Amino acid sequence: MKKIFILAGIVAGSTLLSGCDNILNVEPASTITSSSFWKDSNDAKVYLTGIYNAARNWSNTSYYGEDRGDSFKPGDIGPVSVAWSQELLESNAPSYRNAYKIIHHCNLLFYKIQGLKFNKEEDRNNILAECHFLRAHTYFQLLRSWGGVPLVEKPTLSDDVELKPRSSKEEVMAFILQDLDDAIRLFTQDGSRDKNKASKPAAYALKADALMWKAKVLGGGEQELRAAIGMIEKVETGGVRLLDDYRSVFANDNKKNAEIIFSFYMERYETGNLSIATNTTSRTDNLSMAVNLSDAATSPNNSRHVYAPSDKLRTLYLKNEGDVRMNAAMIDLVDKDNNLVLTQTNKFRGKEYTDDRYFDDDLIVYRWADLLLLRAEAYAALGESAKAIADLNQVRHRAGLQDYAGPSAKPALEKEICNERLRELFLEQKRWFDLVRFHFGGAINIYEEVPNLNDKQGYPLYLPINYNDMVLNEHLVQTEGYESSIKR
Repeated sequence: MKKIFILAGIVAGSTLLSGCDNILNVEPASTITSSSFWKDSNDAKVYLTGIYNAARNWSNTSYYGEDRGDSFKPGDIGPVSVAWSQELLESNAPSYRNAYKIIHHCNLLFYKIQGLKFNKEEDRNNILAECHFLRAHTYFQLLRSWGGVPLVEKPTLSDDVELKPRSSKEEVMAFILQDLDDAIRLFTQDGSRDKNKASKPAAYALKADALMWKAKVLGGGEQELRAAIGMIEKVETGGVRLLDDYRSVFANDNKKNAEIIFSFYMERYETGNLSIATNTTSRTDNLSMAVNLSDAATSPNNSRHVYAPSDKLRTLYLKNEGDVRMNAAMIDLVDKDNNLVLTQTNKFRGKEYTDDRYFDDDLIVYRWADLLLLRAEAYAALGESAKAIADLNQVRHRAGLQDYAGPSAKPALEKEICNERLRELFLEQKRWFDLVRFHFGGAINIYEEVPNLNDKQGYPLYLPINYNDMVLNEHLVQTEGYESSIKR
């Protein structure tokens, strides 16, 4: 993935950055680039690397997965996002145009690769497979965040831009699953060549995640739950495993370890910092009174304490005495009298260089503990509590805990798995989507779980479409539950 840094200069004037402003106002692919770039198979490889770069940049935020949940409280600096405060409006909503840039460039690669010669057909197939995965990953993020969104299957190659309405959530899900089936079919090897690149195990993981969403949020059922379990079993045969030491999963010098299934590559000079770490750690100069400052990952330049771990998260860790994940997740900085100065996260610690600490940990998308708990969730939803508890216990044992001894009936077991996912996956941008799944599955009431939703019963769980995006496409209808100031 070192090529990404080099590619930044290559694509500055190419279709990778100029091809698609958004689905509502798309610029055609550059004819200059078309005549000078798409010449041989290496161009397709370089272009794919640029798509990874764009996908990583769009994913490098806590806005969609952690902000709207219950694992953060305001830090010492701020400001918190409107997603965290549950004050989303058409006027302050995030735009999804960067997601459609990724989709456009996937579509363009599918189109252009048809005219390229490859010495090995397997190289073409692997590029296509990775591109299907990245498009599916992008649409899945859109689906979970906005619900139904426009489906775009072809690149924009002229000034004649087709503006599309929102497809239904079910149609978007069907498209995602088809992309993943195509990826699985095209990958030429069963395992992973590089944990920073899409692979057949990564496609199985994403398909399991999508099937769980379909089963619990979109009105699916047993068929989808069992299919998700089947996908996870296929990942398991690929050799992933739980590491013995929880902290080692996130060690900066052990990024591509045996527990990781897929992660986006991060590097100090290329990408800067993992934003979820920079926004949950404190500037060093704000901690002069802390006597244990040397134990914390802080930075004078790259930290901004926007969020701190929530009281609910702390309570969940303390509920199980001896949970080793608590100290990995958070650290209390105290003064000489043991008074609390500040609590910050402690999970993605980055690396200290001669000039500063950089939070250049890889952005984990899927790892084995995540899928074990996802499988436990599926078994619990099916009423197969013994199998659910067996998967749950694997994760608990690694955390230093004894077997689960609580209620085994639904929805109590499902709620325990939901809590366990927060303890295990804190900061990994899963929480909001977990809460939505368990809410629709009947195990929890999301309006009681998330403090900022406590007095907002019925508040929309999907995001509104940004005002400017609405203006540019007359076919768009605002997300249900939000007022629109645009008159069609």
